Amino acid sequence: MKQKILIFILYFILSILSTPSFATRYDAYKSFLQGIYSLKTNNISKATKNLEHTTQLDKESIAAHCNLAYLYLQEAQQDKALQMAEELKKLDSNNPKTTSSLAIFYMITNKLELAKKLWEKTLQLDPENEVATAYIASLYQIDNKLDESLDYWTKFSKQQPENPLGHLQLGNIQEKLGLHQEALKSYEKTIKINPNIKNAFLAKAYIYENLGQLKFAIKEYKRYIANFPQDVPVLSQLGKCCYDVKNYSDAKHALLKAKKISFYDIKTNYWLAMVYEKTNQIDKAIALLKAIVKKEQKNIAFLAKLGHYYALKQNYKKAEKYFLEALSIQPNNKEILYLTSLNYIDWGKYNEAIDCLNKIIKEFPDFADAYFYLEFSYDKDKDFLQAEKALLQAIKLNPKHSQALNYLGYSYAQQGIKLDLSKEFIAKSLSLEPKYTNFIDSLGLLYFKMGKFYLAEKTFIYALGIAQNTLTYTLLGDTYLALKNYTNAWIAYSLSYDFKQNKYIEKKLRFAESQMPKEELYNLLLLRSKNNYDRLFSFKTGFKTKISSKILSRPCYISMIYNKKKNIQLSLAYSAVLSGMHIIIEDKTVKIEPKAIKNEIPQDLLDIIYQSIDIFNDNFYKQFLDIKPIEKGSNLTYSKDDSTLTLDSNTALIKNFSKNNIIVEVLKYENFVASKIPTKIKIYIPSINIKIVLTATKISQLME
Repeated sequence: MKQKILIFILYFILSILSTPSFATRYDAYKSFLQGIYSLKTNNISKATKNLEHTTQLDKESIAAHCNLAYLYLQEAQQDKALQMAEELKKLDSNNPKTTSSLAIFYMITNKLELAKKLWEKTLQLDPENEVATAYIASLYQIDNKLDESLDYWTKFSKQQPENPLGHLQLGNIQEKLGLHQEALKSYEKTIKINPNIKNAFLAKAYIYENLGQLKFAIKEYKRYIANFPQDVPVLSQLGKCCYDVKNYSDAKHALLKAKKISFYDIKTNYWLAMVYEKTNQIDKAIALLKAIVKKEQKNIAFLAKLGHYYALKQNYKKAEKYFLEALSIQPNNKEILYLTSLNYIDWGKYNEAIDCLNKIIKEFPDFADAYFYLEFSYDKDKDFLQAEKALLQAIKLNPKHSQALNYLGYSYAQQGIKLDLSKEFIAKSLSLEPKYTNFIDSLGLLYFKMGKFYLAEKTFIYALGIAQNTLTYTLLGDTYLALKNYTNAWIAYSLSYDFKQNKYIEKKLRFAESQMPKEELYNLLLLRSKNNYDRLFSFKTGFKTKISSKILSRPCYISMIYNKKKNIQLSLAYSAVLSGMHIIIEDKTVKIEPKAIKNEIPQDLLDIIYQSIDIFNDNFYKQFLDIKPIEKGSNLTYSKDDSTLTLDSNTALIKNFSKNNIIVEVLKYENFVASKIPTKIKIYIPSINIKIVLTATKISQLME
C-alpha cells in the first residue's frame, strides 16, 4: 500500500512541476525541493514537514497539496489527507491532471462515489482521457451499472484497440448483459492480441457451456490446454464436457492427463470413474475409487459411488459395506439411505430396505420415491395392504408419479380387484409416459383380467413394436392360450424363453407344444432357430483355430466382424503366405483381399468358410421347410439333397449341419445380448481327414 502511494506521489510531482500553479516564491520553492529530496530518501517525516511548510508559504501550491494528501494517507492520517484533498479540489478543480490525481486518491481511500465524480469531471475537461475512461468503466462495473460500464469499455477499446485487457473487460460486461456473441468476439480479440491471457479462453468456454454448445466449449478448453497444459481444473472440466457429449475416449484422455499431474484431485477422479462406468469398465472405476477412498476416508460421495458400483456388479454385500461407511459419517443423508434401500431390494433383503426407507420418510416425509420403493418392499414381503398404503401416499405427494400410478394399477389388475381404479391409474401413467412398454403391459394385463383378450393381444403386440422383452412375450402367450391359439402361444413363449431361460415359461411352452400338430412344430423350430441369428445386429470376435490332419497340425487365428446391415468380414493369419488375407461376404458376394492371393487359398478352406457362415444367409433355413425331420432324443435332423441340419428340439439351436462332405458341429454357445453365439465349433472333412476346431475369444458389441 505504502509503495503504491509513493509511486503515485512521484508521478504527480513530475506531472505538476511544469504547471503554472507551482509556487514561485523562492522560500516555498526551496522548501518544496527539500521535501521532494526527503521523499526520495524515504524520510517521510521530514518530507511531510517540508511540504507542510511549503503550503504555509504558498497556499496555492498544487504540487505540495497533492503530495501532502498522499503522505498523510501513507501515515494513516486519513482526516488530514481528506482535508488536503478538499483544499486541492478548491485550488485546481478545472485541471484534468489534478482531477485525475484526486480521483485516484479517493479510490485509494475507498470513496468511490467521489472518485467517480472526479473521473467524470476529468472526462468533461479531457474527453479522450484514456485513464479516466478505463477507471470510470471499472467503477460503473463495481456498482453493477452494466450498461454505463459497457459504454465506457467500448470507448476504451476503440481508444486502445491493441490493449488486450480492454477487450477482456468489454467481453466480461457483454457476457453479464447476455450479449454472448459480442462477448465471444471481444474475448477472441483478447486472445489474438495476447494468447497468454488465460481468462479469455476460459470465458469463451464458459459461455459455450452455458449455452449448451459443448462441442465449441471443448474446442476452447483444448485451445487453452495447448497453451497451459498443466492446468488440472481445466483438464477436469474438459473431461466432464467430453463425457457430457458421450465422447468417452477424449474424456478419458483429458482426465488421465489431469490425474497424472494431480493423482488425488477429487473432480478428476469422480469424472474418470463416470467414464469407466459408461464404458462398462466397472472394475476400473472400483479400483480408482478404492485408491481415493483409502486416502480420502471421509469422502461420502466416493463411498456412495463405490457402493453403487458394487451394486451394479451384484456384489450386494460389498455395496452394503460402503453405503454403511458413508452413513456412519452422515446418518441421515437422504441420497445414501435411498441407494442403500435399493441395494437391499436388489439383494432381496426387504426388511432392511423397509427400515432404510422409513428412516428417509421420518426425516423427509415429502419424498415420494421413498413411499414407492417402500410399497415395492412390502409387496415383495407379501404385505399388500401396507404396499397399497405406501403407493397411495406416493401418489398423494406426487400425483404425476407415473411409476407409482402404474404399479398400483398393475397390482389391482394382477389380483383381479378394483379393476375400475386399476384402469384409472394405468391410464394416468400412460398419459405421462405413453411409450413406456411396462405401462402398456399393465394395460394389456388389465384387458386380460377383464376377459377382453383381443384388446389384450393388440396391446401386447403394440408394446412389442416399441421394445421386445420377456414379460410382454409371456403375457402375449398367456393371451393366445386363453384364445386357444396354441401356435401363436408357442411362438410367444419360445421368444420369451429364448430371451430368458425360465422354468415357469418353459412349462407353458411345453404345454402349447403338446397341443400343436407335429408338422407345424417342425417348421416353427426352424424359424425359431433362424430368429436367434436375426436378433444379432453387430459383434466382433476372434477364433483361435487349430487345423489338424494325419500329416500336420497348425494353429492360426481368424478375426470376425459381423454387421447385419453391412457385411461379414473375416481376417486370417494362416501362414506367412496367407498373412493379411481378408474375406468379405456381402449380399452373397465374396470378396478376397488382396486379390492376388485368391489362387493360393486351398478350395477346401474356402468351402469351410462359406459353409460356416451359411447360417447367416436368409435362404439357409428355407431349404428345410416342410421337411419331416428324424427325431432322436432331443435331436431333430432335417435332410435335403446333400445338406443336413440337426437342431436341439428344446432350444432350436443348431447342433450340426453338413454339406458337400463338410460337417460343422457346434460344441458350445454363449449368451450375447438377446441371442446365443456359437463359441466352440468343430469342422470335419472326412474325405481328406482334416479336422478344424475354432474357439472364440472375447465377444464384444461392435460400436458403430
